[in-house]
Amino acid sequence: MLTESQAKKLTAKILAKSTADEARVRIGGGWTTHVRFARNSPSTSGNYSNPAISVRSTFGKRSASASINQFDDASIAAVIARSEALAKTAPEDREYMPPLTAQTYQAVNAAYIDTTPEAAADKMTDHVAHCIKDASGKGLLAAGFAQARAGYECVANSKGMFAYHKSTTTTLSETARTKDGTGSGWASRAANSVQRIDAAGLSKAATLKALSSVKPKPLAPGTYTTILEPACTASLIGIMRWSMSARSAHEGRSYFSAPNGGTRVGQQLFPKSVNIYSDPNSPLAPSRPWAGSGLPVRRRDWIKEGAVANLTYGRYWAQKKGVAPIPSGTNLIMDGGSGSVDDLIKSTKRGVLVTSLWYIRGVDPRSMLYTGLTRDGVFWIEDGKISHPVTNFRWNDSPISVLKNVEAMSAAVRVPPRGSTSTSVVAPALKVKKFTFSSVSDAV
Repeated sequence: MLTESQAKKLTAKILAKSTADEARVRIGGGWTTHVRFARNSPSTSGNYSNPAISVRSTFGKRSASASINQFDDASIAAVIARSEALAKTAPEDREYMPPLTAQTYQAVNAAYIDTTPEAAADKMTDHVAHCIKDASGKGLLAAGFAQARAGYECVANSKGMFAYHKSTTTTLSETARTKDGTGSGWASRAANSVQRIDAAGLSKAATLKALSSVKPKPLAPGTYTTILEPACTASLIGIMRWSMSARSAHEGRSYFSAPNGGTRVGQQLFPKSVNIYSDPNSPLAPSRPWAGSGLPVRRRDWIKEGAVANLTYGRYWAQKKGVAPIPSGTNLIMDGGSGSVDDLIKSTKRGVLVTSLWYIRGVDPRSMLYTGLTRDGVFWIEDGKISHPVTNFRWNDSPISVLKNVEAMSAAVRVPPRGSTSTSVVAPALKVKKFTFSSVSDAV
C-alpha cells in the first residue's frame, strides 16, 4: 500500500508527464484475503493485491481514460500516451465540467484499523472454524464467506486537487442448512476490524433460523404486519437512497418528482422517527470523505424526521440549477430505536418475520416498486412469539411504502445487505404495518 505522501509523489509525477489540457489520475490498491467454506469444510482461500492507475486526459471537451496495474516508468508513459490518443478522437462531452481545484477534506482515521492486516488470516480462520463447529454440532451444514481487505484510494488532477483515503473492511456471512435441505438460516456481520466480527453471534443466529424453519406451514399470499431484519432494511434503504437524484426528479423520472418539474424536498413522507443520513466520520461506519472526482463529503441528511431533506446534485446539474453540488454519501445510516428483533416480535400480535430478502429487481422506477424473494427463514408470529415457520414468498413492495408504514424499530447495527460485502450501511430491524407478499415461492 502507498502512504499518502507516496501517493502524492506518484500522482504529481504522472501529472507532470501529461501533455493534455487537463489530466486526472486515480491510484488505488491494497490486499484482500478470503476464506470460503461449504458443507462444514473450508473450500477455498486466497490472497490478492490489486494495484491500479487510471489516467484521464482532456483536450477541450474531449476526454478518455486508460488504466494499468503496473507502476514502472515505461507502463506509466504508455498509459498516459494511450489516454491522450483516445481523448483526441473522443466525441465532445456536452455536459463537460472543468476539473476541481484544491479541496479540503476531513480526516477519517477510524476507517483504518492497524491490527487488521496482521491478524486477518488467523482470525478469519478462527471465525470460519467456529461456524463449522457450531453447525456440525447441531447436525447442520454450514457454508459461507469471510473476507478482509486493507486498501487505499487517491485521486488528483492538474488543477491541484488531491484526495487520499485508506480503510480496512471485514465481512462474514453464513448459511446453515439442515441435511435434508428443508430448513435454512442466514446471517452476516460487517466491521472495520476483523477482531470485531461476532462469529459466535452470527453462527447462533444462522443455526437457530435453520433449525426453526423446518417443515414450514402454508400461508396465503397477502398483506401482513411484518418485521424485517436489519439486512432487509439495509437493502431497501439502499435502493431508495440511490434513487434520490435531483436530476431524475426534475426530469420526472423519479418518485421524488413533483408537478411542474419540482421535487419532493421538504415534503413529510414518513413518520418523524425515520432519519437517514450519511456521515463519513461516523464511528458507526467510517467511510471515504470524498466522492466521484473529488467532491468533499460531509454529514448530510437525506430523510430528516420523516421529511425529504436533500437530493444529490452532480456538478453539471447543480450548475444548471444554480445550486451547490451535493455528492452521494459514501455510507448510509438509518437511526434506529432500542432493543432487538426479539423485542419487536414481543410487541406483535400477529404478523410475519422476514429474515432475508433475495434477488431484488425493479418493477417501476417512478413509484419505486420492487419485487424479490424471501429466503432462509420466514416465520409466523402469534401473541408476541414465533409460532411456526411459513413458506417463502415472492414479494412486491416499495421502500417508500415500507418506511411510510414503520411502527417500531430495533437498535441500528452495521450490516451488509444480502449479497454484498459492503461495510458502509447501518440499519435497524423494522416493524411495518403492512408488507405485500404476492405469491408463494419454492425457495428454502
